[in-house]
Amino acid sequence: MSTLPTVAQLDELGTLLVRPAPARFEDMNGHVNVRGHYDLHMDGAEVAFKSALGLDESYVVRVGQSSFSLAHHLQFHHEVLVGHEVSVHLRFLGRGPKTMHAVTILANRTTGQVASTLEFVEAYVDLTTRRTTPLAPAVAARVDAALEHHVTLDWTLPPSHQLGTSRPG
Repeated sequence: MSTLPTVAQLDELGTLLVRPAPARFEDMNGHVNVRGHYDLHMDGAEVAFKSALGLDESYVVRVGQSSFSLAHHLQFHHEVLVGHEVSVHLRFLGRGPKTMHAVTILANRTTGQVASTLEFVEAYVDLTTRRTTPLAPAVAARVDAALEHHVTLDWTLPPSHQLGTSRPG
C-alpha cells in the first residue's frame, strides 16, 4: 500500500522548481485547475530533463535525439489555492532500453501535502527517423544513477490505474 510522502521526503529527491501558484490557474471552484497542475508538472519535468539528463536544446541540435511522451497520468490528491507555494520533484520508477518511466510530484508547501502526481513514460527518439532508439549511454547512465537512489526510498506513490466508470456501458 502506498502513502503519500511528506514534503521533507520529497526534498530528498531535489527540488526542480518552487513558486507561488499564479492567479491565472484559478478556476471557477476557487482552486488551481487541471491545466495549472499540468503546467506546473511539465515545467518541473522540463527542468529535470534539461538539468539532470542533459536533454536541452543544444543536445537535441548537436546529437539529433530527444524524447517523446508516450503516456501521462495525472492524479489529484489535495487541492492548491492561488498563492500557495508549490514545488515539483521527480522520481524515476524504471527504464527500458528505449524508455524512461517516472513521476513528477507537485507538493503544496503551504499546506505540507502532495497536491498531485503525474506519472509518465517517455521514449528516446532519433529525430532524423522519428523512431525510438536506445538511450544514449550518457543519458542512460544519468537515469540509472537517479534510479539507484530512488529505488532505496522508503515511500511509494499510488500507481496509475486504468480509467473507467463504476458502471459499464
